Amino acid sequence: GVGNRNGVMIQLLGCCIAVIGMMYAFYVKPLLIRRRKKAAAGRERTAEERTPPSELPQGTATSDDSSDASGELGLQGRLGAVAWSLVGIPVVGGIFQYGRSGRVQRPDDQPTEFSRQVDLSPLRTMAVYTSGRIKSFESFSHEMLGYIGGSRSIRGQEPMFAYLDLMMRPGTYRESAIVYVKNKPMRQAIQRLLEDHALGQGSWLGDFHLHGMMTPEALLSEPVRGLMQAQSADLIRTSKFVNQLKNAQAVLRPEVLRGNLRIVPPLQEDRNAAWFTLSAGLGGGRAPADEAHAGIVASAGPSPAGLSAEQADELRRVWEKLQLAWLQQDATGVNAAVAALASQLRGLASPHYPSLSRLEWEGRYFQYKNFTWVWLIYMFSVVFLLMSVVYKWTWARRWGLSLFYLGFALHTLALILRWYVAGRWPNSNMFEAITTASWFGGCGALLLEWWVRNKPMQNLFALGSAVASMAALMAVHFLPLQLNPHIGNRMPVLHDIWLYIHTNVIIFSYCLIGMAAVTGLLYLLWRVAGGGTDFAKAGGAASLILDKSGVGRLKTSAGQIFDGATMVLMELSFILLWAGIVMGAIWADHSWGRPWGWDPKEVFSLNTFIVFILLIHTRVKVRDKGFWTAILAIVGCGVMLFNWIAINFVISGLHSYA
Repeated sequence: GVGNRNGVMIQLLGCCIAVIGMMYAFYVKPLLIRRRKKAAAGRERTAEERTPPSELPQGTATSDDSSDASGELGLQGRLGAVAWSLVGIPVVGGIFQYGRSGRVQRPDDQPTEFSRQVDLSPLRTMAVYTSGRIKSFESFSHEMLGYIGGSRSIRGQEPMFAYLDLMMRPGTYRESAIVYVKNKPMRQAIQRLLEDHALGQGSWLGDFHLHGMMTPEALLSEPVRGLMQAQSADLIRTSKFVNQLKNAQAVLRPEVLRGNLRIVPPLQEDRNAAWFTLSAGLGGGRAPADEAHAGIVASAGPSPAGLSAEQADELRRVWEKLQLAWLQQDATGVNAAVAALASQLRGLASPHYPSLSRLEWEGRYFQYKNFTWVWLIYMFSVVFLLMSVVYKWTWARRWGLSLFYLGFALHTLALILRWYVAGRWPNSNMFEAITTASWFGGCGALLLEWWVRNKPMQNLFALGSAVASMAALMAVHFLPLQLNPHIGNRMPVLHDIWLYIHTNVIIFSYCLIGMAAVTGLLYLLWRVAGGGTDFAKAGGAASLILDKSGVGRLKTSAGQIFDGATMVLMELSFILLWAGIVMGAIWADHSWGRPWGWDPKEVFSLNTFIVFILLIHTRVKVRDKGFWTAILAIVGCGVMLFNWIAINFVISGLHSYA
């Protein structure tokens, strides 16, 4: 009965009962077993003390049994070889791609002398109103230029300068390769067309298939427009890339750039009052028709922004000076006008103008590339933690945990900064969901590492979290067009308390699923290296509790340790995923009027949960428990990733906004 409210409430009750049962099975029952074993061990010690040594049976072991040393070292070496062969590929590939992204030579990537002399730092604290949100001019220009050049810079210039230069001197960019074409097959088709028609003269065309940057002039050519019209009909494969180029064409228009630069705040208390541009919002004057003076207001008039006539006139004069100095390439005049403009806008004392610190921190957040480069720190922590897991090197554990703590600290700083700038918890789009989910995984890893300190499972949870965080931050670093890092408003349907409950519970479970896949993969590597069919006899969390204080502690193999860590993560993710699905059904009933509608994301969240139901039952029935636990942990991670990737970017549904 998932399609009605009564069915959802029954599921919620079942979830509560299941959680209570799991808590008993995973935590209470092991404590009872431990108490019985402790009492039995005490009775055995008492009996041994009463028995003289001469009466002990011959061959009685006086220390823990261990496998043959040479065999164990050989297995350890094979495990290390297999692990490094698999881990080394993404590590080396990631470093190569990171270096290659900075080495690809693109045309027109050298800033001019004028751009070096201009100081736009006062504009970092200038606010812009866009799409119902107030942003710093720096982050606004980052976002707008992203429609043109993607994550690439325009002529190597900072975004604020490039925005103003495109607005005031658009003619100088007609033959500059500044428009990014993301789709490689489309690049090849455009390159063939331009070569066949002897268009696109310049050094950029030869390597266009590599850097993907073309000129606005080539984009507006007849052959390219015909190609775009033909490919826009293919809604599945090429339509979205054509739309990207159409957006670039629109943003490149000077009137669009001027019209979006709403930097004059209203002085009224009304929060819905409009912001205005300096070109059209300060009077009834019209801009001259010639391109050289585009955007310069020629006459004064009443100000709809609520400014006094003196304030409006002063802003107009400063804006005129800025544009005239810019057109004359007078860096000294531009710097003076920029400082005066920023000072006057802040001096308006509008109740809607954000604080200086918020604008400064927003600028810093984007200057530091959203802290996505922290994946490099996580990557090096993975290297050392893997050394510690495979070879038991103490120094590797210290280095690995130190780097992991550093990466997590920077990750936390990035999350707090985004929270402060956005004014909301960052979990309402794909960029935020991915980065926040990996941060939740880091929190869980820190708690689990403290719990298993000085136990065989130490380092495994930090390793799993480091791998998950590295993959998440690599995705948002290398895919800025798909995973848009810019801060936007929440969709109306997300204005609900369940956003902070359901969404965070679900993404936390997703990161734990990814971490479980890492330990499951380690178990499979151990089997490939020659390990036996070992598994954690007491399950996951139970094995940790029974191992506490050394009561009943036995010699554990790497397979038992990997399997036990996988079970710990699977237990936690199983509970959180189940609770998150039920909470999502309650939210859906509240927001959409039905608890379940077979939306694609709902279906694949349920599919992920079904995989873990199979895992729990498989754990009870099959003999080779460790192998099938690892296999299903990896399969569940694959289903979860399909839910996040394919459902958001390929299959549309009610959850596509996420």
